Amino acid sequence: MAHEIIMPALGMAQETGRLVAWLKSEGDAVKKGEPLMEVETDKSTMEVEAPKDGFLANISAAENTDIPVGEVVALIVENLDDESSKIQPISSKTIKNNEEKEQIGSNIETASNKEEIFSDSSTPSISSDKEIIKPSATTEGKILASPKLRSLAAKEQLSLIKLRQAGHKEPFKVADLPALRQLSSQSNMPLRNNATSLINKSSFMIFLLEINSAAKLEISSELVFVSFISSSLRLLFNEENIGIHYKSGSDLQSIFYQDPDKYQLENITPHDADIQITAEVCDLTSTDLIQLSGEINSDIIFTISNFSEQFLISLDWQPNRISQENALVLLRDVSSRIKSPLKQLL
Repeated sequence: MAHEIIMPALGMAQETGRLVAWLKSEGDAVKKGEPLMEVETDKSTMEVEAPKDGFLANISAAENTDIPVGEVVALIVENLDDESSKIQPISSKTIKNNEEKEQIGSNIETASNKEEIFSDSSTPSISSDKEIIKPSATTEGKILASPKLRSLAAKEQLSLIKLRQAGHKEPFKVADLPALRQLSSQSNMPLRNNATSLINKSSFMIFLLEINSAAKLEISSELVFVSFISSSLRLLFNEENIGIHYKSGSDLQSIFYQDPDKYQLENITPHDADIQITAEVCDLTSTDLIQLSGEINSDIIFTISNFSEQFLISLDWQPNRISQENALVLLRDVSSRIKSPLKQLL
C-alpha cells in the first residue's frame, strides 16, 4: 500500500510552499521520522519527515519550485516493484486545471460583461471572439518569490508581476518589498507629504562632547542620529528588524545599518546592503546644504541639516506607507530624542 507525501501547510493562510531540496532520492529506503525534503516557510527552511517506513517513489515535484498546499509530491511504498498507485506529475495537473478553469471561464459570461481572475504570474487579454490570448514572453511563467514576500505582498494587495516588468532579478525576496511598493504606487501615487522640525542643537553638541571626553570614545553624530531614528521607528511600527540606509559626508556616501538602537553607541557598525530598508536618512550636517531633492528610494526619508544654531529635521513620507498622524508622531519623537539626548541613556 502506498502512502502519499503532500506539501504541508506550515504557516497561516499559506497557499503554496517552496520545495527547496529533496534529502532522499527516488528508490531510497526511508525510515519513519527520517527527513525527506526541505520546505521553505515564511521565516526559515524546515525538514519534512517520513511518516512511515518504506521506499521513496514517484517523486513528481522538482526542487526550487512552489507547490500548492496539499499537493501530492511523492509516495512511500512497501515494495518498489509493486506500487499500489501512481501520482500524476504536478506540471500535468497544473496544465489540466488551467484548461478546466479556462473552459469554465468561457461559459460564465453575460452579454455585456465578462470577468476572469488570473494569478499575478500572467495577464492574459481577451479578443473579440472570447478566445484567450497567450501571455507575452515578458509575463509568461510562474513568478519566483519567497513565501514571506508573497504573504506580505498579498496583505498589501501588491502584484509581484510589477517587479518582473521592472527587470528585478528573481527569485524575489523580502528586500524587494520597498521597490514593489514604489512600483505599485507610481501609476496612481498620491503626493508625498513633508513636515519639518527646528530644534536647538546646543544640548546635542554638549552631549556629544561630554560622552566622547568622559569615556574617551569617538562617537560621531551619525551614530547618535541613526540610533535615535531607529528607536523611534521601532516604537511606531513595533517591528523586529529596522533597516536604515544612511547617506552622509560631502559625497553623501551610503552606509547601511541593521537595528542600531539595539547596540551601545560605540558598538554600532555598518551592515551589508542586502537588508530590508525601513527608512532612509540624508545627513547634510557636514555640508552647506539645507535640503536635497532627487531620486526617491524609500517610503520614509529623514533629512538632517544645519540651520544657524538649530538642526532642521525634515520627514518626507509616502501616505500609502504611513498616515499623516503617525508621521507627525514619528517626527516629534525623533526631534525630542535629538533635542534631549541625555534622556535616552537614562
